[in-house]
Amino acid sequence: MASPGDVLRLGDDRLTFLTTAAQSGGAYVEVAVDYAPAVIKPPAHYHPKQTERMQVRSGRLNLLLDGELHEYEAGDEFHIPPGAVHSLWNPGPEHTRIVWRTTPAYRTETVFETLWGLTNEGRLRPDGTPRLQMPLLALGFRDEYRVVTGRPFLVDMALCAALAPVSLACGYRSSYRPEQHPEDHVGDHLADRQGAHQSV
Repeated sequence: MASPGDVLRLGDDRLTFLTTAAQSGGAYVEVAVDYAPAVIKPPAHYHPKQTERMQVRSGRLNLLLDGELHEYEAGDEFHIPPGAVHSLWNPGPEHTRIVWRTTPAYRTETVFETLWGLTNEGRLRPDGTPRLQMPLLALGFRDEYRVVTGRPFLVDMALCAALAPVSLACGYRSSYRPEQHPEDHVGDHLADRQGAHQSV
């Protein structure tokens, strides 16, 4: 379970938890994210039951939403409705900082911890390998995060359910919490926490 001030790292990117599900009574999760210029664009995905609201605090952010490209800069705010297929990234050249609220919370904290943690430690790669990790993630986070595969969702779930016992037998798990380091809790996102989403 995440705590306010917990930090996740992914290469030069950094995510800091501002408000946790426990603090909001499950209403939402809010994080501050510092993105380096993108080397690889994240996969197209959607959230079936959740709304994402974002404020760009500095830098620039590109959003591909249902096939249409949107470009944002410091001071801009936008939201992504449930079910909308999207991908977002920092087009550069400088770092981008956003404050990001997901409503309702569900297991979003665990999604962040698992995907960022496994990828940062080299246990999960951008191409989706190791393959046997993916069925457990797809099943475990089906209410929060669905990658667009080109197949019907129910077909994907049936394939994942068939592979899940093999994945578990090979030692893979459906969630992961990376170790926290005291030096990460430096309070540099205090202003983000105090001013987060006053107008969103």
